[in-house]
Amino acid sequence: MTEIVRDDDHSRGSPTIGGTGIRVINVASAYEHSGYSPDEIADLYPALSLEDIHTALAYYYANIEDFRDELATSGRETPSTA
Repeated sequence: MTEIVRDDDHSRGSPTIGGTGIRVINVASAYEHSGYSPDEIADLYPALSLEDIHTALAYYYANIEDFRDELATSGRETPSTA
């Protein structure tokens, strides 16, 4: 089972996919902003399974307000909810 973890010593505590170091926001951005399908994201990140990708996307959408807050405080553009 895929686990989303936070580690203050890695990626400034951003949620990552357990055992990979790949941030949830990277997967969500590839999906939402770049238009990649989960299969294409798996090609971009060979360390991820489709389960990992879908878990990351579910986590992102379940916690979207936290990600908006994080992006706003980092000065990056807020992602859309479409």
